[in-house]
Amino acid sequence: MGFLYHSVVEDYFTGFILHCKGKTSVFCNPSKPAFLGSSTTNLNDLLVQGTRWNSGLFEVTLSKFCPFIYGLSRMPLLQTMCYGYLALQPLYFLPLWCLATLPQLCLLNGIPIYPQVRIPTPLSSILILHFKFLSSALSRFDSSSHLHEILYQRRMLWEIGDI
Repeated sequence: MGFLYHSVVEDYFTGFILHCKGKTSVFCNPSKPAFLGSSTTNLNDLLVQGTRWNSGLFEVTLSKFCPFIYGLSRMPLLQTMCYGYLALQPLYFLPLWCLATLPQLCLLNGIPIYPQVRIPTPLSSILILHFKFLSSALSRFDSSSHLHEILYQRRMLWEIGDI
């Protein structure tokens, strides 16, 4: 049994086809290293290898062996989703690119990123705090205690916490 060379990522493709045929994987961890390989040593080789892997994974996604089409009837759903996650990994640059460029473009062009608040900030903070104190006091209010004392105690604790 050897590798299937229908794709640039032959190890991914071979594992995917074997799992679709019902084979199972075994984790082999011998005491002595069985395979000693070398990785890329400079940035140029790393970028070329990453481009090769991404193009191969995307090639599998667009082929008839797409994990969501070919593998769904031949493998369990979770395993199909794992293979699909790896196959669609090259598309993850799109949201990253948008998050990296759109805020800067908005700031350069004067477009507000966040919506404007209608209530002034100090007034809204005061209102939120008072509603929080009132709701917490009402939740602990029973017939034997006084609401005014509870509100005063909560306010004092809050001021002490601010120091």
